[in-house]
Amino acid sequence: MLFVSLLFALNLNGQTITFGSRTNTPLVISEEIAQYVDTTAAMPLTEVRNKDFRPVEKRSFRLPFSEDAYWYRCTLRNDAPERGKWYIEWGNSIVELVECYIPRSDGTYQVLRGGTLVPESDRAYDGEISYFELGLAAGQQKTIYLRVKSQRGHRSDVVIHDAHSLRKEELNDARSAGFANGLVILRLFFVVLLAIFAVKENAFRAYCFLLVVRSLGFWGIRSDLGDVFTTNPEAATIINFLSYHLTPLGYVVVVRALFPYDRLPVLLRRTLDTILAAVVILSVLIIADYRWQWMLASQYLVLFAQVFVFGLYLYAVARKLTVNWYYSAPFLLGIGSYFFLVLSSVGGTDAPWVYAVAYLLFYSEIFVFGLFLGKIILDYRHQRETARQELVLKETQATQLKELDTLKTNFFANISHEFRTPLTMLVGPLEDFRQQLPDNPLIPAMQRNVRRLKALIDQLLDLSRLEAGHLRPAIVQADLPSFLRQLFSSFESLAQSRNIIFNHQQSTATHEACFDADKLEKIVTNLLSNAFKFTPEHGRVAVEVTYDHNDLILTVQDYGVGIEAARLPHIFDRFYRVESTGQNNTEGAGIGLSLVNELVKVLKGQIRAESEPGRGSTFTVRLPIDCDTWADYLTDATPAPREVAMPAEVEATIANLATELNGAKTAKSDAPLVLLVEDNPDLRTYMRSIFEGSYRIVEATDGQDGLDRAFEEIPDLAVCDLMMPRLDGFGFCEKLKSDSRTSHIPVVMLTAKATLADRLTGLELGADDYLTKPFNRAELELRVQNLLKQRELLRQKYSRQMSEAVQERKEPSPDSLDDQFLKKAIKTVRERSGESSFGIDELCEAMNTSRSNLHRKLKALTGQSTTEFIRSIRLYRAAELLKQPGASVAEIAYQVGFDSPSYFSKSFSEQMGVPPSDWALSTNP
Repeated sequence: MLFVSLLFALNLNGQTITFGSRTNTPLVISEEIAQYVDTTAAMPLTEVRNKDFRPVEKRSFRLPFSEDAYWYRCTLRNDAPERGKWYIEWGNSIVELVECYIPRSDGTYQVLRGGTLVPESDRAYDGEISYFELGLAAGQQKTIYLRVKSQRGHRSDVVIHDAHSLRKEELNDARSAGFANGLVILRLFFVVLLAIFAVKENAFRAYCFLLVVRSLGFWGIRSDLGDVFTTNPEAATIINFLSYHLTPLGYVVVVRALFPYDRLPVLLRRTLDTILAAVVILSVLIIADYRWQWMLASQYLVLFAQVFVFGLYLYAVARKLTVNWYYSAPFLLGIGSYFFLVLSSVGGTDAPWVYAVAYLLFYSEIFVFGLFLGKIILDYRHQRETARQELVLKETQATQLKELDTLKTNFFANISHEFRTPLTMLVGPLEDFRQQLPDNPLIPAMQRNVRRLKALIDQLLDLSRLEAGHLRPAIVQADLPSFLRQLFSSFESLAQSRNIIFNHQQSTATHEACFDADKLEKIVTNLLSNAFKFTPEHGRVAVEVTYDHNDLILTVQDYGVGIEAARLPHIFDRFYRVESTGQNNTEGAGIGLSLVNELVKVLKGQIRAESEPGRGSTFTVRLPIDCDTWADYLTDATPAPREVAMPAEVEATIANLATELNGAKTAKSDAPLVLLVEDNPDLRTYMRSIFEGSYRIVEATDGQDGLDRAFEEIPDLAVCDLMMPRLDGFGFCEKLKSDSRTSHIPVVMLTAKATLADRLTGLELGADDYLTKPFNRAELELRVQNLLKQRELLRQKYSRQMSEAVQERKEPSPDSLDDQFLKKAIKTVRERSGESSFGIDELCEAMNTSRSNLHRKLKALTGQSTTEFIRSIRLYRAAELLKQPGASVAEIAYQVGFDSPSYFSKSFSEQMGVPPSDWALSTNP
């Protein structure tokens, strides 16, 4: 046996392939050539000639994925005088580099080159067939070498042609390519047109996408696609390979459309996602680093995806899942045609029938899909007609339901209006009775039910206004995180009383935004009230706020009883109630969430609910907060959250904190803002009940918290305790009065320390008033009222100070921080009054403060907003310039930063009481 092998090898190395007059071409000589693998890929022919070549022994042999160079050798002799031209062909056009070494008479070799990585101008042939002319005359014998280097593995053979058979081969290749290309283009053309204009079905469009991907892959396999996009051979080669590397994308899209995807196990769905990710990653790697390892991995990935899809169909049959077989039959045929080609390229099979079966399945897919196409179109038309009829029926039912809902809403709106008058007559007397009979347990219960009735009536009225279209957004521009913090803090006492962990966080501490304070407050309080209502004691409620560029994303999550999947789609329906179970069984009217849903729509937002029984619910609200969206709705009001009224269902659990709720009338939005700094929650609640009817309230739990809130909100007055954790009242007062942003704020200090030394210490640190505990309610109210009146008098004084330029009065430099702040602001505006572009942002930068702090500071000192303050200084400056003889009103307007003389005249007249021309005449008679 060893002797036979050696003899065959020697014969092969020395055997001559002779062409005679009776030699039929094309002649496959693959089994008669020898091969040597150059693992360095750098050996020259002179060195390779001395190497040990081994027989190929296969008609169609495989060139693996590698960087090696493969050398092939054969000796050819021509004994046919009438056939003087012979050609040798490398039988696969996707080869990247093939070189043919033909010996000359002088001992040198002529080198002919071809392959996809060789520019067309350097190739030794035209067209797609890789062939080389041998120049073998009659009676001549030559030893030919082929050097092949291709990282893209493939199967090939080596063929000998004469001139006649080569032309015939070229014609046959052109005919078969033309037929296949025409078939693919025609199918693709009609299917795409149908998907765009006729069959607007998800499954059909998914299959259309697959056909686009597979058509590109077909042209990539033939090495035709890359040349369409580029003349660069390297780029064209990458495009050709990637075109059929991307076929798993089409597989995944079709599987998602044809299978009941939600019923597939999680493992199968994650496998599909993994296939998608792997395709993308390998694509990037191939583009960035074209090498055989990535391409081989790509082939195995395609094989895995194909086997996985076959497995999915077996799973669907076993589980009796509904699958559309009109699409699935051609889909599986197409996968099968490609499967055998890829399996052969990686060495999985050497069967000679691979290409025949692949083409048979390829044409079968086209035929079967065309056969089923008529049925697909008829089914789609039937489904569309059925859907149209169902839509008409639903529209009719919706119209009827809307009419009934309108009647119901109007009834509740009308009766709600009638309820308000007798309800008003109950609230006041009950409060009087509670003060007269504080030990009577029935009165707080009656008050809770009255407040519950009032809240329900208010919600019904809001819904009726929404139905009538009377609720329009009233947008303000302010610091949204600060606004929401106040809302969240209103629920902290409720959480403490129920032993519920209440976490709230925001993605940023400050964010200027445009929002409707009233409607946003109702949305937040309803969602939080709902969360607390269905959360048992020792449970948890979490709120997360994210500011995503132009949107607010509010997430309210509770860990309570949850909502069943069948009920979840109806929770926003009017008067729909979700019956709770267990120890937290509460009752509701089914209005709150419906009102939230309608308010979110008014604010151009979206709301989504997710829930799982026993694990809680999550509500997510997305609202636009950019000023471009709300430009037509902006107002100049300053938002201030009202004290949040808890629902009566929750209020019953905290009857001992009844005064914390909305029993008193709500302060106006422009009322003074009072900061209450007290670490005792009961006393803080009592103080709030004293002031919330006349003032807006901000609460803080200790001195440091109070200082932070003061810097954020800039209140009109602060009432603080002396003994507090982290920072006591003395430290709070000292830091508040030493900061220019808050130095103007009056401070009333409360303490149980009644000694003279303590009172003097407080007054020395800047406290404006001092009260000892226990204090008298009426006395505290009167002291706060007097301090606010004093601030109003100071505000008038500072307003007069702004006109000193007109009166030409010079005063010594003031010593107080407020005087220094105001003088610096006036000086800055006067110096830059000639710049028309000078505005709020520039003044903020000069004063080293934020927009909100500057606004509140100027409002507290002068009673004017920042814009009004800048305009007033400009006008005072104009009044001074108009004293100059010959001054032109228009010139003065431009000098003080007004772009429009007419607007300047109007503003001057409103502030000075006379037009600028009359002012100039009165000062220059």
